[in-house]
Amino acid sequence: MTSKSKFRPSPAMAISCVALFLALAGTAFAAPKFLVRSAQIVDATVRTVDLRDNAVTSPKIADATVTATDLGTDSVGSDEIAKDAVNSDEIAKDAVKTDEIAANAVASSEVADQSLTQDDLGPDSVGSSELQAGSVRSSELGPIIQVSNSTAIAAGANGSVTANCPAGTTVISGGAQPANFGVEMTSSLRSGNGWLYQAKNNSGGASTLTVFAYCLTGGSSN
Repeated sequence: MTSKSKFRPSPAMAISCVALFLALAGTAFAAPKFLVRSAQIVDATVRTVDLRDNAVTSPKIADATVTATDLGTDSVGSDEIAKDAVNSDEIAKDAVKTDEIAANAVASSEVADQSLTQDDLGPDSVGSSELQAGSVRSSELGPIIQVSNSTAIAAGANGSVTANCPAGTTVISGGAQPANFGVEMTSSLRSGNGWLYQAKNNSGGASTLTVFAYCLTGGSSN
């Protein structure tokens, strides 16, 4: 009886056959193209070093997914902010200070009506040119007080006397009166924050000069 044996190629022969097959196929043989999809990637395994520079662009980022924690310090400048995109809702309370406001940037249209008080005005910032004709009423003014001062004047002599308004008031008018006829006034005018009266005594006897100043309370002297 004839026995049959099975032929088993050696590992060396198997490798040789594969090499021969590849050599004969040349460029006609192409390795299968494998695609890596999301399902084949384990969550949280793709790191920064796995991404090519500039690989993540705007179309790859879902809308409204970038938050403040994703932005670097000073990464957003004025060029990145659309015109009129920042309104009061985006500004924290008391966040805008005088250093952030350009000179002459705040005009009348930006100030709410009746929002300015005397605390917002600098000393002597409102003059007569800033007041509209007929806009100041007597009810908006403090009371007017009168102060006076007197001095003696000899016969034939010249004399002068001043009545000064007290601190915190402003002189607005004044006048004078001699003690008797024959005293000739030479001047009656404002002087500092008071009223000055000058005269010559032609009465032939000693007399007295009295000057009056009318002062507006709540004003400031000039």
